[in-house]
Amino acid sequence: MYERSNSVVNVTLYMDGRSNCETSSASALPSAWHEFPVFSGFGTIDPSVSLAAVRAIESNDMMPIIKEELKNRIHYKRMTEGREELMTDFTEKPKTELTTEEKEKVERRREQNRMAARRFREKQITRGTKLQKKTQELESNNTSLRNQIRELRKEKEILQSQLQAHLSVCPYVNGPYIQPNFPL
Repeated sequence: MYERSNSVVNVTLYMDGRSNCETSSASALPSAWHEFPVFSGFGTIDPSVSLAAVRAIESNDMMPIIKEELKNRIHYKRMTEGREELMTDFTEKPKTELTTEEKEKVERRREQNRMAARRFREKQITRGTKLQKKTQELESNNTSLRNQIRELRKEKEILQSQLQAHLSVCPYVNGPYIQPNFPL
């Protein structure tokens, strides 16, 4: 934002669309927009630019001057291209008070929105809880299966060692009773 100070804004608008805006110190600001110099002709201030400068000073914002400059550039470009002038109406539409019926409709809509949002949040919480329970069940099942695998491997090692011990002392190993494709 711009600080308000005792200054005068000098705006020069040229016919080719350029503009120049300078601020210089002065002892006092004009108290109203109609006290600003309003000239017409080549190299002088357009009334709309003068008004925009006053608005810029009052609001401590350069946006009114920027908008006016853009409008003038567009106007200049259209005129140099031989096109007709744009007629624009920048008046704001007055805000009308809502009727009782419209207010009720808006309130019903808001209430429906609140209810839908509440249901959505509850559904998300329920879904999250279910997913946590399912994850815990699967992790528990996974741990149980890993323990079972470990026990079965131990049992396999014990049985293999018992088989090796038996085969080393068994009289039938080299005898006719052994099958040729018997896996050890």
